[in-house]
Amino acid sequence: MKLYQFPSPNPQKVTFALLELGLDCEKISVDLSKREQREPAFLAVNPAGRVPVLVDGDVTLSESHAILVYLGETTGRLWPATAAGRAAALQWLFFLSQHIMPLAGEVALRIRAKVLGIPVDEATVAHGEKALPDPLRVVEGQLAKNKWMLGSEFSLVDCGYCPILNVIEKAGFSFREFPRVTSYLETLRSRPAWKETPKLPGL
Repeated sequence: MKLYQFPSPNPQKVTFALLELGLDCEKISVDLSKREQREPAFLAVNPAGRVPVLVDGDVTLSESHAILVYLGETTGRLWPATAAGRAAALQWLFFLSQHIMPLAGEVALRIRAKVLGIPVDEATVAHGEKALPDPLRVVEGQLAKNKWMLGSEFSLVDCGYCPILNVIEKAGFSFREFPRVTSYLETLRSRPAWKETPKLPGL
């Protein structure tokens, strides 16, 4: 397997998962700060010009959550064994994509601006900070019932949530109103696989 990656949140999800699963994978760096994702050689791999991209034999996959599902389905590890369980996993990955990540991206503009050397759009950051509490309350409620997003066992879904919650917190958003989310994030960041996951300075 080959993983085209950069130490930003979406590729981190996959790197975290690969380390948790103990899978060997060649890492190919795509430096977003140098716009290498727009170079023809990379666009031939992913015309959308985004990382991560996983290549496994004849399979080429972009989109971090699709890659997490693929890893779960092909290894049968850290992934639900039942149709209902897999549907729940997809539900929480879709929730992350739809309701949290767009707002996380707005808040994380503070970090992105430093990496790319661009001005910070403070109005966009403020919008994200104002809107984030609503979906985080849903996550807080889920974690009131379970240690992990899917229940009592760590899963690849948690690999999806860790980098996003981490970048939100590192960008200066306070989880003070969300003690379970805070504890969950601390537990995730204490895992050896996360500690080994490459990170940008400040993350």
